[in-house]
Amino acid sequence: MTESSPLETPVPTGRIERRPDGYSLVFERRFDFPAGHIWEVLTNGDKVAQWLGMVSPGWQLGKEYRLDMGTAEVTGTVLQMSPGLSLQFTWEDPLGDESVLDWQVLETPDGSLLQLRTHEESADFLTEGAAGWQGILDVFDDVASGREPARTSMDQWQALRDAYAEEFDVSPTMGRVDAAGIVFERWFNAAAGDVGSALDRATSDLGIGAEASVDITDDAGRTRVVVRQPLSGGTGGSDAASALLATWHEALDAAGDHLAGNPWHPSSRRRAALKEFYGASAGNS
Repeated sequence: MTESSPLETPVPTGRIERRPDGYSLVFERRFDFPAGHIWEVLTNGDKVAQWLGMVSPGWQLGKEYRLDMGTAEVTGTVLQMSPGLSLQFTWEDPLGDESVLDWQVLETPDGSLLQLRTHEESADFLTEGAAGWQGILDVFDDVASGREPARTSMDQWQALRDAYAEEFDVSPTMGRVDAAGIVFERWFNAAAGDVGSALDRATSDLGIGAEASVDITDDAGRTRVVVRQPLSGGTGGSDAASALLATWHEALDAAGDHLAGNPWHPSSRRRAALKEFYGASAGNS
């Protein structure tokens, strides 16, 4: 993948689909190469290491695997494998969230078609995941074509995440650090007053918010929340930044649960996982 110009407008090449039991991310890539070559890139451990990460012991039907992506480790189990045709496995991320990935490799008159469909139970990190998988598939394309893989910058990833959010009307989830401090944007399908009350309750429970600027606006039938909070003692990737990102992430999740009428209880384990996640993300930016 060639490094994009900062002035380019990112274009989603996948789509987000709503299902009765959750969501799907769907991608299709066409290649001039035969299906056997694309299957090799998809399943050969040495090739997988070039576009996704070090997988051990490899994709084996019914077996567990471990994937080292450099800044994160994923585990799962291979559920289905039809050599040359299809591969399905679970994907458990560092936060403990699990999804299912379906890969299909099909012959076409002029080459082959690679299809990826993920099955997600919730919209958490859905736009982030869409932007991430688009970048991964760009690298897959480079590996399949014998080019030197190029990686997407954090700014490009964020712009693409926002493009997915707007095109498919799904809220972004992840916060970030900029020169002024931490920033979150979330969308809620509830009245602005109700969102404000739910967020006040969540921040009170977690003991945060006194130093933050919180903008809550009605945006075409949904409520948009933008949180900004300065950091003392610097920003980039510090423990303080990761801890604050994790706590605000938890507060915004809690506000969503309050609005939905779902029970919510603070989870030190979840917050520790979020802190580690944000620390790793900062180290990869």
